[in-house]
Order: sequence, then structure tokens, then C-alpha cells
Amino acid sequence: MKLFYWPKTRAFRALWMLEEMRVPYQLEFVNIRAGAQNDSNFCRVNPMSKLPALEDGSVRVAESGAVLLYLADRYPETELGVPLHDPSRGRFLQWMFFTGSCLEPAMAERVTGAQGNTVSFGWGDLARVEHAFENALEEGPWLLGDQFTAVDILAASTLQIAFIAKLIEPQGVLFDYVERSLAREGYERASAIDRREAERLALNTQIGVAHPPHDD
Repeated sequence: MKLFYWPKTRAFRALWMLEEMRVPYQLEFVNIRAGAQNDSNFCRVNPMSKLPALEDGSVRVAESGAVLLYLADRYPETELGVPLHDPSRGRFLQWMFFTGSCLEPAMAERVTGAQGNTVSFGWGDLARVEHAFENALEEGPWLLGDQFTAVDILAASTLQIAFIAKLIEPQGVLFDYVERSLAREGYERASAIDRREAERLALNTQIGVAHPPHDD
């Protein structure tokens, strides 16, 4: 299994997921500084020229939510997803799409100062998004209650960015949720890898697409 990756990008979400799962994978570095994301070979994996993207045998999948959903279904024994027959599958799918379709657009709207439209726009506004998260977390420490899943990786990693960018105040229910998520061993392992690779690659800005293996 091959994760197309560059440090300090959204590819971290998939890296975190893989470290939570503890399954073998290989990092394939896409040097976004050198424009390697626009290479025709990579664009066959993700035509949007963005990270993350994943290759698993003949399977190619891109977009953060899709990558994490694929991994959750591919390795059900990790319990980072919800089986098809489980009634919680509906909520699981809802939250899998929520970060990309609601949280990130609402954050972008706040950053750019764009005039929103809470009726026409599916995400409403950032306050409504925050409220939806807070309501869900009333039922347990995670978005699906007692079970930590891929949806928490997507949500917590993005909420962390919102805190850093001062789009959401780092306090209350959401802050506690992100802190719980970032205290997990899977996150700590992924962070260590991300830091290591960021430091290593900063020493050599001429790296294009490299293929160092990373097996766990």
C-alpha cells in the first residue's frame, strides 16, 4: 500500500489513519515545492493534483474522506469504521462527509471574509458547524459515542487547524475533543514521522519524488 505524501499537508490525515491501524504501508513523497503534484503520473491518481492519495494494488483513491473511508472498510478489524449492517453506519457516513462538505467550506468562508448565505450554502456557517459537533459530542467522547473512528481523525485534525488559525476559540467541548484525539498514540506516531520527514526534507530541497519504504 502506497501513501502519496508530503509533510505538513492534508496527507497527515491519512498518515494518522495508517498509524492508528498499524498496517504495512509505504510513503511515496510528492515534492509540492517542485510541482511534482502536477506530474501526469500523479494526476492519474488524483486529477486535482492534491494530497493525500492512496494506491493499493490496482485501487487508486484520492480526497481525504474517501481515502480514510476506503481504509476503514479495507481493514474492518481495526474498528476505525462501521460495518454495512450496523445501524451506526448512517451517522458514520454523515460525519465522513461532514468535514469536507461543511467544516472546511465554513472555515474558508471565515478566512476570506466572503459573504455567506446560510440558507443556500449546505454548511450554513461556521457557528452552525460548531454547534453540530458540540451536539454530537454530548453522547460520548467521540463523534460516534464511545468508538473512536476515522471521522474523528478528519474532524479533530481540521478543528486543530481552525484553532491555530484563530477561526474557532480553543475552548470548551471542541477543545477537549481535539485534545483527547491528539493524545492518542496513533497521532503521536504520525506526528513524529511528519516532523522527522519535514526536518529531513528541509535539508534537501532538490528531492523530487522519492520512494523510501515505511513498514509498520
